Amino acid sequence: MKPATESSPPAGRSYLWWVFVAAFVLQLAAWTAWFIVASHHPVEEVPLATAPRR
Repeated sequence: MKPATESSPPAGRSYLWWVFVAAFVLQLAAWTAWFIVASHHPVEEVPLATAPRR
């Protein structure tokens, strides 16, 4: 077994970095899809309370 050299990164660091990047990309894709769907289905304004009738 070869000893780790000073220039090599720690064993789990590179994998953890890719997991972080993948999670960020997936979250960005989810938000993008959500905004695209929402832009195609606008919501009408609905008053919260009606004025009392006299």
